Parts: sequence; C-alpha cells; structure tokens
Amino acid sequence: MIGRVDFAYLRDNCATTNDTKISEVEPNNNSIATIRDLIFELGAITGMICTTFMSVPHDFNRTDDESRPSPNDDPFWTEPSPQKEELSRQLGELFLHLFRISASCHLDLCTCVLKKIELNGQKYPVELCKGKAGKYTDYSEHTGITTTEGQCTINTPTKSSSNDMEDTTTVEGITILIRNFADERLWHRHHCPRNIALAMMGEVGELAEIFQWKKDEGELDMKMTEKELDKVGQEVADVTIYLLRLADVCHVQLGDEARKLIEACEED
Repeated sequence: MIGRVDFAYLRDNCATTNDTKISEVEPNNNSIATIRDLIFELGAITGMICTTFMSVPHDFNRTDDESRPSPNDDPFWTEPSPQKEELSRQLGELFLHLFRISASCHLDLCTCVLKKIELNGQKYPVELCKGKAGKYTDYSEHTGITTTEGQCTINTPTKSSSNDMEDTTTVEGITILIRNFADERLWHRHHCPRNIALAMMGEVGELAEIFQWKKDEGELDMKMTEKELDKVGQEVADVTIYLLRLADVCHVQLGDEARKLIEACEED
C-alpha cells in the first residue's frame, strides 16, 4: 500500500482559488457569492467525472455467488491506462475541492465525515438493514431518526476507530472505515463504480440545494445559522464519503492522487 496521507496535510496544503494555502487564509467571513462559486465549480468537476463514467465498463448486479467476478475487478479498474489515470486525477481534484468548500464554510472536512459516519451508524443499524438497500426512514420506528428528528450532528461525537487499520486521521484509514461499514451491512453487492458515481452526483445536488435560494449577497455568518452550517457539513460529508467509497471500488489511491496534485502545484 502507498504511504498513508493525513487529512490534515491535505487541508493545510490545499490551495484556494487564488492559489493561497488554506492554512494561510485568515478565518474571516466568506461571502455567500464565493461559496456559491465553489459549489458551481464542484458541479463542473463532477460533470467531468460523469463524462468519464459514460465510457467505463457497465455495472452488473452482484449476487452472493463469490465465484462470479466483481465488476470492480474488471481490468479497466485494476490495470493502468490513460483513461484510468485521468479519472484518478479527476477524483483527486474533486477531493481537494471539498476541502476548499469546507474551509470556506469554517468546517473541518475530516470532522464532518467522522460525525456523519457516526450518525449513519445510528440511522442504519446493522441488525436491521443487513443486505437491504432501503432508506433510513424504513428504520425510523426503531431508531427514532426521521426526516425532521435526530438529524443534527452539532453535538454528535466523531466516529472512533476500532483498530489500527481504521486510522481516523488518514484518507486510507477512513476509506477502510467506510468499506467495513458497507461490508457489515452487506452493501458491497450494490457498491459498483457507476452506482456509487450516481449516488455521489445526487449528494452534490443536495449540497447545491442548500445554497440555491441564498442569492449572492452577504457573508456566511450573517446568512446561515449553526443548524444550517451543520447541514452544509453533513452534505459535504456525504459527497466525501461516496467519493472515498468510489475511489476504493475503482482501485484509486485517493489520498495519493490528491497529494500528487498538491505537489504539482508547488512545483509550478
């Protein structure tokens, strides 16, 4: 395995849109217009990824028959090629852009992801949803979490690791955490590349929905409440979780791809 990459390293060294490192940006309010611009750019990067996924191998339904090869093991995903290299770069760029959006909203991406994984564990109890692809509302009677109740993560603890492999400070460790989360619920049969890419695209839309009627006036802290910012953090986390899972099933070392992009910018 390629060396592990810390979330903190990517956060501190990722360049903003004006080529300033996030760690060097003053923690002043950001305008809603700036954040909306970042959301538009997120859509553009996602669009490039979607274009690439139009020409990758198609998914097929997995079964419990372990003798049947996984669609994730198609040579397209496991062997190097110019198209696979370009897709890996696109996924790395999307990852870095999520750090930019988080920083602009005064959010720590790693914390948001770990809090959302913890909440997802409450929304999708293993004993209730194993092998099922239903929504969390299917289990509301047991969990108490509905569309309007139990969704806030302001006071939610961050998901802790259960072993050394699930190092919650690194991209690779959180990737393993998400993989184990899916495997425990037998969701891996649904986690094929194009399936996950579409799921991630849907989450990008939910993030954009938060800002669609905000207009391009005012500062973030003046126009958004703590609960609204928590919602932003959750939606950014949802996109990131699907991105980490997508990279995993596509055999892409996402942390290393993001690090290479940072290093290339520093060399220019």
